Amino acid sequence: MTMNQHIITLAALGPDDAGQLTFAAYDAMTGAQKLVLRTQKHGVAAMLRARGIAFDTLDALYEQCEDFDELCARAARRLIELAEQTPSLCYAVSDPASDATVRALRAMLPQTLSLRVVGGLSLADCAAAAAICWGVNTENLRTLTALSLEDFRPEADSPQVITEIDNRCLAGDVKLWLGDLFDDETTVYFLENASCAQARPIALCELDRQPHYDHRTAVLVPAVSVFARSRATYEDFVRVVRRLRAPGGCPWDRAQTFHTLTQYMVEEACEAAEAMEQGQPDKIADELGDVLFQVVLNSCIGAEHRDFTDRDVTSMAAHKMITRHAYVFGGETVDNAGELNALWEKAKKKERGEQTALERVRDVAVSLPALSRTQKCLRRMAQAKADQDSARAALRETMQALEKNPDEAHIAGVLMALCALSDAVGVDAETALRTGLERRIRRLEEEA
Repeated sequence: MTMNQHIITLAALGPDDAGQLTFAAYDAMTGAQKLVLRTQKHGVAAMLRARGIAFDTLDALYEQCEDFDELCARAARRLIELAEQTPSLCYAVSDPASDATVRALRAMLPQTLSLRVVGGLSLADCAAAAAICWGVNTENLRTLTALSLEDFRPEADSPQVITEIDNRCLAGDVKLWLGDLFDDETTVYFLENASCAQARPIALCELDRQPHYDHRTAVLVPAVSVFARSRATYEDFVRVVRRLRAPGGCPWDRAQTFHTLTQYMVEEACEAAEAMEQGQPDKIADELGDVLFQVVLNSCIGAEHRDFTDRDVTSMAAHKMITRHAYVFGGETVDNAGELNALWEKAKKKERGEQTALERVRDVAVSLPALSRTQKCLRRMAQAKADQDSARAALRETMQALEKNPDEAHIAGVLMALCALSDAVGVDAETALRTGLERRIRRLEEEA
């Protein structure tokens, strides 16, 4: 910071009551050459007037702006304009850590200005203090604002407080968000005015049925064990599986190895695929859960042997998706399916490094069903999707050879030719055969 650089001091007013203002924040406001409050609708404003301390507010912007984003942008520009005219400006808001106008100001701040922050009491602090009286452990408290929930998922292994629930509709949104993990009858602690640090227990389903809401309204949700909930997160599931593998856990789960679990991974994947083809949502979710159990159980075994952990699994998968989708997460652009496939193959080649044609074919999993493995191997042998005309010609030749000599080798030739033709016309051979067989069975059932 240069000697002539102007400073904007961000001061925390606290939730509402002037009695919650810290001495440091008061000194910052009274010591500044110019003081701006985000709004005069705060308990501290009356105290400042009573003491003859002059201040401006940004209240006029609320009527002038069409939406909240415009409000924040115009507030930031106004503060920057004032700060460039005043060496010492103090901007006071309830809580700088969660204030959207502060974030906008920081994003737009020119190099000629710098920020200084004086913290204070927050709504979350008040909510946590109020819950202590009810015996709630608020250690490691997670804090969110009601309007930011769409960017997060609820957690249950630590307490969390959601602030700024300023209307009934927003309370309903918060209830639905929490309902993704918590049961309707879960006890939560409602704070109509969190600045008063008075909470009362209610059932989660009652969150949007309270008599009053404003910008000070909050709800505190205590930590709830996975064994006391009907819904669970991925982390909950990992915790359950680790317990099965721990001393005193399940003898079967503790006895498993990568080798013994191989057959179950294949079986569960096949059952999940079958459920997906049937299109039954509950069945799909159930079978995908069985696949996830295999993933987590194998990850636990990997962690026990210091080979890898579930974090390695998720990290590798996320990194792979990011690098293979540079047109989504990076600066690449694609205009058609051909460019998309080329970009995908380029990313995979970069992951694997240079491979010979044989190495690429050998890289196809042996455990795949025979038709799927054949189609994938043939595609890699050709380095591109087969030409339909040549695929049809190859099929005719193999069929003619089979008629002359119907042995195992010629049957295999026909099957491989069919796989090549399937790839050429964009059909998955494995799915086609499975679907065709099911149709044949249904016809047989109808005829019976």
